[in-house]
Amino acid sequence: MSKRDTLLCTVGTSLFEANISRLSETTQDAPNNWKSIKEAYDERNWNKLADELLKVDASSRLCGAEINTIEEIKKKKWISLENIIFLVSDTDTGRNTGEFLKAYFERRKDPKLKNVEYQIVERLQDKNSVDFKIYGLRNLVREMGKYIVRRGGSDYIAIDATGGYKAQIAIAVIVGQALNIPVFYKHEKFSEIIDFPPLPISFDYDILGENADLLADFERGEALSQDELGEFDERLRVLLSEVVVDGKSVYELSPIGQVYLEGFRIRNPKPVNLERVEKKEEPSFSEHHYPKEFKEFVRKVCSETPWIITAGSLTYEGQRSIKGISFYVDKRDGMRYLVGTYRDKSGFGARFWIRITDESPLALTWAAEYLNRKYRSH
Repeated sequence: MSKRDTLLCTVGTSLFEANISRLSETTQDAPNNWKSIKEAYDERNWNKLADELLKVDASSRLCGAEINTIEEIKKKKWISLENIIFLVSDTDTGRNTGEFLKAYFERRKDPKLKNVEYQIVERLQDKNSVDFKIYGLRNLVREMGKYIVRRGGSDYIAIDATGGYKAQIAIAVIVGQALNIPVFYKHEKFSEIIDFPPLPISFDYDILGENADLLADFERGEALSQDELGEFDERLRVLLSEVVVDGKSVYELSPIGQVYLEGFRIRNPKPVNLERVEKKEEPSFSEHHYPKEFKEFVRKVCSETPWIITAGSLTYEGQRSIKGISFYVDKRDGMRYLVGTYRDKSGFGARFWIRITDESPLALTWAAEYLNRKYRSH
């Protein structure tokens, strides 16, 4: 039996807006109970609508893309369908569709589902294009990532990318391709579903390690101008959206950037060799004047992080460029180092090196990303 048991399903509005709302006696192939279906819909009685639609063949076009596709997916031998999560838009129609689909599949006797739920994807709506592009699609990636981790990882997931906005479908396909998850899609003119097998796609995660602090800022929703960024790693451009405001470029994390970050976290929940230190070494500091509470912060990071061996101060080179508390991987003389920064309220900053129990490129990147999520501040 396949261990793929969970289906993440993007959801559109065609079931209600294009199918049921227009149902009448003149509708081609209208079922005998079309009046009861229409009545339940008009009353917004989703339980009653579910009961009535269960009397209709699940492969009928009236049942909508989501039900049609799932009817085909459950015939696949390599998936043991036990859980369905519907990812719906942040609209009244999205919520209502989620309520209905939950009621419908909870009443289905086949497949024998253990769990059916729906998740509203915040800001995924078509009233504000900026919200949709920058936040809605990124939130879709976040929600998908959350369920992939919760359900045990990519090996337990399949994606149905049939319903929803075109961009929403495209992002769902990219998530599947990036994380080795099979993706299904059914075009309304095709009688069968199309499956997108996983592709051997790989990301260069050195970019994440070397820019972990900056990507942490972008993921928190910060928009940074060209002036604020100064010279930055050109490899980051593919992960960012560029918008021109008052003649100046402003950058934000793009949906692809969110896929990049979520993909790293899902593939690398924690490096296996990043083990707890049994006996830590006291951090070392050279004889210099440091920012207020710098030493205390370095000791705090060391004591609170079980896999840090020790840390120590670095030279004052580039001190003015320090913008707060951050962590990143620095490459010097062919070697990689984990570096932290600290700046006090007066604007005085300093850097420090960090030794960890696994200093492979993957572990250093993971550590930088983790420490930024925990401590990053301006």
